[in-house]
Parts: sequence; C-alpha cells; structure tokens
Amino acid sequence: MENTIGLLHIRDDSEQNDHIELLIKRTLIEQQYSLIEITEKEQIGSLDGLVLNLEKSSDYVKAFQWLINLQEEYSLFIWILIEGKDSELTKLYPHLSKNSVIEIIESNQGFEELGIKIKNALNYKNHLLNEIEPKKKSDYHYLDPAKLSLVVHDKIIALTRKEFKIFELLYKNLDKVMTYEQITEVLYGNSLGKSLEKYRVANFIFHIRNKLEEQSYFEIEIIRTKGYLLTYSKKERSLLENQDKKVL
Repeated sequence: MENTIGLLHIRDDSEQNDHIELLIKRTLIEQQYSLIEITEKEQIGSLDGLVLNLEKSSDYVKAFQWLINLQEEYSLFIWILIEGKDSELTKLYPHLSKNSVIEIIESNQGFEELGIKIKNALNYKNHLLNEIEPKKKSDYHYLDPAKLSLVVHDKIIALTRKEFKIFELLYKNLDKVMTYEQITEVLYGNSLGKSLEKYRVANFIFHIRNKLEEQSYFEIEIIRTKGYLLTYSKKERSLLENQDKKVL
C-alpha cells in the first residue's frame, strides 16, 4: 500500500523550500512513500499525512490558519517542522485539531526523527486498516473511510470530512430519501433550526454534486422540501436494465 505525504511550505517564497523538500524525499524514499507539495486545501483529502514546514516566527499565524481550517474536515497525521520548541506558541498546536494527531519536530536536529515518526504512524494506520474486512476488487464502487473518498471504477473522489458523512448516509440508504433533519443529525448531532439546516446541507450537497461529475455511476436528486436521494444515474440504470434483460 502506497501512502501519500503532503508537504506544505508556510513561507512559499523561501529559498530553503527546495532544499527541505529534497531532504524529506531522501528520508522517505526507502519507505516508498509519495511526497507532493501542497498549494491548496482541496489536495488534503488524498493525503495520509501532512508535513508543515515553518521557517520563521512570523509563519506561526499562517500555520494556525491552516490548522483551524483543517480541524473540522480532515483526520490526518500532521508533523510540524520548526527550528526549536522553546516558543510558547508551539503549546497551542495540539489544541488546533480535533481529529488529527499533531507532532512538533525540530528541523535543526535533522530529518531522521521525522522519517521514523512518519513510518511508525503510517505502519500503525495500515495495521488497523488490514484488520478491517477488505473490499472485493470486483466491486464497482465503495467508500474508503481512511481516505475520506468514494471509489468508483478505480476513480478516487476525495471528500471533506463532513461531505463524507453526508455521502455515507446517502450511500447506505441508496434510493431512499434522506431528510434535512436526518443529514443535520449526522453532521451536528442536533437540530439547528429548519432554515439553517437547509442552508448548510444544501451548501454541502452542492459541493458533493460537483465532485460527482467526475463519475457517471451515481447522482444526487433534490427532493423538494424534503431532502436528497442518492440513486444510480440514468446511464447506469440503462446499463443495469440491459444486463438484466440479457440474463433473462
């Protein structure tokens, strides 16, 4: 199983970035991990872990912003490279993510420690995944909770944490209408008021439907005043009907 590690340079104009990236690649090469540079939030959904590279004290604010934006939507191992651990600000990092594991590593100590921590974390994660009943390779589609994604005919559609929760509910209730209230309960655990529920759910569904355009197997129908319905696309229904006729 190949794991993908993201590298986010908080200071994107630093002359040290290429050097840091090269050192991390050398550290990870024997583990056969992929390393990609992160430039936008949408890339996070495909990652198994994320390295944040901080160079100066002024980088802390931008790093905080990234972590706060990620905390609700993604579950990741996050390693923060900084020059030292003396700053009081570093004590705040573990509190900035509800669903991720954050570790701080001193870059001036070398990259061996980073490599060991990444290896141990992903070995642990893969061990847990191996204990879960594997999906059949013949399946045309399935949900991958580890990577918060929908896999359709080997096409991987990355979702945010909340998008995944919504789609999982619809997926488990294929061809059944899921109301605004049911979706809100999955997301927040309680009611937010009808107008706010509809607004927030509609916003999430909008983004999910855009992502589903990458495939032609599923589509989400809007059931006016009630909620949403996940069903096979018209094209897929036609194929399934033709297959049934051939069998008969």
